[in-house]
Amino acid sequence: MSPFCIKSALMLELSGQPWQRSDMLDPTEMPHRKLPVLATPDGQIADSDGIRDWLEEQGADFDAGLNTTERAHARAWVRLAEYHMGLHLLQMRWNDDTVWPEVRDQIFQPVPEPMREEISAPVRKEIQNGLQWQGLARFSEAERMHRLEQDLEPIAALAAGSPFLMGEQITSADLSVAPFLASMLHTSEASVVSKRLRDDKVLCAYLSRVFETVPLP
Repeated sequence: MSPFCIKSALMLELSGQPWQRSDMLDPTEMPHRKLPVLATPDGQIADSDGIRDWLEEQGADFDAGLNTTERAHARAWVRLAEYHMGLHLLQMRWNDDTVWPEVRDQIFQPVPEPMREEISAPVRKEIQNGLQWQGLARFSEAERMHRLEQDLEPIAALAAGSPFLMGEQITSADLSVAPFLASMLHTSEASVVSKRLRDDKVLCAYLSRVFETVPLP
């Protein structure tokens, strides 16, 4: 469910570091009270950016072959995915009434069904308030889709011309953009955004290349 966890798994695979996945349902005892968290000999490393920093300190280079300008472009793609596409992912999962029951049952599956709505409602309300405060929830669906298209179209244009966003080699840009696209794609067949991505052969082929290049266990 978490594109940040997918990103971290991709980085771990590319780094060559031995690692093992461990799932948890309640991250409130973790640093920052969220996932991902990487357990290392140096202690717990919180957040996918923190995990990237630690892996690069161990010798990984997720932008190998890129010059200074290209590295800056890759960083901009990372931020676009995580701070703009990420908001759209929250909106489609938590604020779309047609999608919410399916998402609720996935995220809160361990909670007995009769209690699921009661337990999930305060969490949903908090996220909805955040989206309202940020502003995305104030737009119409057409306005939101227009904004999202402004992200998807350049991604598709680059993916149509080369295997990955920065050229022939996978980079940090792909390690963030692909997980968010995949999360949007697989959220729900009822979602307008999911359908938009399912119908896009270029973006679907791009996702296949990323996850075939870095297969996850």
